[in-house]
Amino acid sequence: MKEFLVRNKKPICKWGSLQKGTKFRGAIPYGYDLGIAPEDDYIVVDVDRHGDKDGFKKIPVDIKIELDKTFNYPTKNNGQHFWLRYSGDKKLPNKTSGTGIDLRVRGIGYVVWYPKEPIDNYIDKINKTSENLNKWIEEVFCYSNKQNGRKNKQRNIQVK
Repeated sequence: MKEFLVRNKKPICKWGSLQKGTKFRGAIPYGYDLGIAPEDDYIVVDVDRHGDKDGFKKIPVDIKIELDKTFNYPTKNNGQHFWLRYSGDKKLPNKTSGTGIDLRVRGIGYVVWYPKEPIDNYIDKINKTSENLNKWIEEVFCYSNKQNGRKNKQRNIQVK
């Protein structure tokens, strides 16, 4: 994982040029947070609650149960970051779904790290994705193979 300082959720360095495995050392200065970019097969499902968008309402019950079993932590806006090891075979994009659920992937995405302890303390708590979770992630974030390039329709099953 690449670690770097962010201020107001914006990196203060060209984090894409940092070497793989770069770790931030020392105390995080006041007014800054730690940003972490997933590497290898790690991904982050970032569920937000902003205004009238509540990403949790767009997550099917079976998927939410699985997400709750992997390492996760709350964000400042009552959202959640769910860390996973993607076991599927699709090239995942770093993107937003438009429904309050974002995906952050290797090389092009990062999240703000809110826990007090280093991420290395949690690596063994990050679960691999199941076939069911892979299918959901791919439906929500990947483009279909159709010639028109339209995005697959997201399963819109409400959480009860």
